[in-house]
Amino acid sequence: MKILLPILAIASLSVPVASAKEDPKKPDLFENGLRQVMDDYRKGDDEAVVEKLRILLKMMEEKGAKKVGDLLPEAIEAWKGEVLKQDDLAVLGGGVSMSRVYVSAKKQVTVKVVKDSPLVKQLIPLIGNEELMKLANRKTYSISGETAVMEGDKKLQLVVDKRILVELTANAEAEEKDLVAIARKLDLNALAKMK
Repeated sequence: MKILLPILAIASLSVPVASAKEDPKKPDLFENGLRQVMDDYRKGDDEAVVEKLRILLKMMEEKGAKKVGDLLPEAIEAWKGEVLKQDDLAVLGGGVSMSRVYVSAKKQVTVKVVKDSPLVKQLIPLIGNEELMKLANRKTYSISGETAVMEGDKKLQLVVDKRILVELTANAEAEEKDLVAIARKLDLNALAKMK
């Protein structure tokens, strides 16, 4: 029965989204899922509630991942982007993490965007505190109005809208100036507007 429940939950939530979009009076897929969760809750079926909530949470994370992915372009000037990757943050309490490696000759820079992660939310006040970073002798830059902090000479971190972490990491051939140049080309304003 334990194996069957997740399969039934997925099947019951797999109503095509397009049909909900065509008729604004019909609830969307997420709303349908929430109603089913409430029905299961009222019936006292805790196992089904938990499983369906997991599915709904995954749906929201995938929606967030698509938005983040749209903000990591396929190319940034001379830097060509490789395949967009999504990291599973379930073991860290959830959230969305997308990354793309940008290549120019032998240089590589990985750009990672992390949002809605409980673990990252604990780090954000530290990274976003320019005074604290200067006291720790960390080099800082201002990028689109946000404070970016160097960690050594191969990693640049910045916090957008006090809730989204952007991390750029260089390989052996790429330099600090490459990290800063790429960070300046990212659309941080669009990232800040993302909910």
